[in-house]
Amino acid sequence: MITALEIVELLLVLFGLTYALTTLVLLGVSLREIAWYARGQQPARTRPSELAHNPSVSLVVPAYNEETLIVQSVSAFLGLDYPELEVVVVDDGSNDETLARLRDAFDLVPLPLRGRWPIETAPTRGVYISQKHPALRVVHKENGGRSDAVNAGLCVARSELIAVADADGLLEPEAIKRVIRPYEVYPDTCVGVAGAIRVANGSTFAAGRVEATRVSTSGVAATQALEYLRGFLSARIAWSEMNGLLIISGAFGVFRRDLLIALGGLSRRTLGEDMEITMRLHHQLRPSWRDACIFYAPDAVCWTEAPAAMAGLRTQRVRWHVGLLDSLRMHKAMFGRARFGAAGTVAFPYIVLYEALAPLVELLGYVVGIVLVILRPSDWEYLAAFLIVTVFIGQVLNATALLIAEIGFHHYSWRDMLRLSAWGLAEALWYRPAMSWWRTVATVDAVIGRRPGWGTIPRGEGIAEQPADAVTPLTR
Repeated sequence: MITALEIVELLLVLFGLTYALTTLVLLGVSLREIAWYARGQQPARTRPSELAHNPSVSLVVPAYNEETLIVQSVSAFLGLDYPELEVVVVDDGSNDETLARLRDAFDLVPLPLRGRWPIETAPTRGVYISQKHPALRVVHKENGGRSDAVNAGLCVARSELIAVADADGLLEPEAIKRVIRPYEVYPDTCVGVAGAIRVANGSTFAAGRVEATRVSTSGVAATQALEYLRGFLSARIAWSEMNGLLIISGAFGVFRRDLLIALGGLSRRTLGEDMEITMRLHHQLRPSWRDACIFYAPDAVCWTEAPAAMAGLRTQRVRWHVGLLDSLRMHKAMFGRARFGAAGTVAFPYIVLYEALAPLVELLGYVVGIVLVILRPSDWEYLAAFLIVTVFIGQVLNATALLIAEIGFHHYSWRDMLRLSAWGLAEALWYRPAMSWWRTVATVDAVIGRRPGWGTIPRGEGIAEQPADAVTPLTR
């Protein structure tokens, strides 16, 4: 039995090493790309030209019980630096004062719309337009969930492109201009663009704008900030370069409106509607439209408040993992198939191995190592080897992600970089085991058919509405 456990532990260590090598290749591609961006030498596939197309954009903002920040957020969205921008706020059956605050702040009046909507949604109670800001429309509907709210906004929107952002997201002033750059260059082949998501905890902001970027002193928030850098700023650049990007984050992304309508809008059958619609674009379009591309815009930034407590983080990550498994199940026909390009032959297997199965493997590594030490204390080196490999892999990936962040954007001071590095060194001892356990629980839930709820993640005091001259830290 002990020999079998030793073999299993060795295989788990080898699995970790293959993950590290594969991910380092992705990070190497990302590092090359971001170096070009930093030197102003963008790759030809994302460089604007004299013939650039300037599309109109509708920013769809689903909102549910957002009375504390909705006016500030909408004001900030209306002030984004893009001339052809329409803002469509969808009040998804809120039971607080969300609609009332919008009505008072923006002088809303009913907007009569006729005809059937192209996508079926929960019943609509009313559509309004602002007399102060004609570019603002508000949809008031019965509760149907986030996907349903986005679909309602999609039906009301009038623009060529649909951008989606959360009501509590803080978009940088030029985020829209930057995220649509691939559409300007490739209007005939670009079908979606993912924006970059960063953690706002610890930063200061005013009137819906981040004033100064900082890393939170909280270990939970700081470790998430590092995790977001690894995920959003590193590997996704490489997947975009290979046209294998499988997720446009629901927190900020852009799609062609006609394609979303043709595909039936966002799915209500999954908790991961953002990944599912991205996979659906590849699945439905790539076999007959090989030039269809999904891009990633690393300089189009949306700041979001991450969960500051382990309870809220658990709720979020269980939901995310169930959504991941849903998407993989719904589009399993893409696995390893060349007709879907790099999305099928490289990205899909990578997601299955190193996202869906990795939590089970990592948790098994901890369990096997502990059992070996209990049964034969002299075999402590197996557990030590597993931990050392885990920490080493994490540190190499963290260092590469921080290097990419520093070369490309210089968002953090050297003190913040040291803080991120320190929490990255410790995450293998507390953060990663917790993540592996939660995601394993989520896998079991998905297998037995138990669906987690959306849950509520407490928001910090700093996210509430502030006057334009107030600067408030997100201290959590």
